Amino acid sequence: MHAAKLNSARTAPSSKPVHTTETYSATLPGVGYARAPVVSGVLGIAVSTLWAWTAQGRFPKPVKLSPRVSAWPVADVRTWLADPVAWQAANTAEG
Repeated sequence: MHAAKLNSARTAPSSKPVHTTETYSATLPGVGYARAPVVSGVLGIAVSTLWAWTAQGRFPKPVKLSPRVSAWPVADVRTWLADPVAWQAANTAEG
C-alpha cells in the first residue's frame, strides 16, 4: 500500500480575499407596485420576514396582479414606512 500524500494547495484555505458585503440597494418606484424582493430590500429584511409580517398583520397585504404575481402598492408601503406603529394600530382596529 502507498501512503496517501496530501496536497497542501488543496487543503489550505484560500489566500484570496473574500467579498462578503452585498452592494444591492433597493429603492421604491415613485408610483405603482413593488414586488417582494424590492420591498424587503427597502425594509432591510428577508423576503420570508416580509411574508411573515404580512401574515401577522404587521405589514400591508399585497394585491394579486395575476394568479402567480403579488405586489405591494407603493403608496401602502410608503404609508407604513412613515409610521409603522400607527399603521398597525389603525389596521388591527378595523378588522
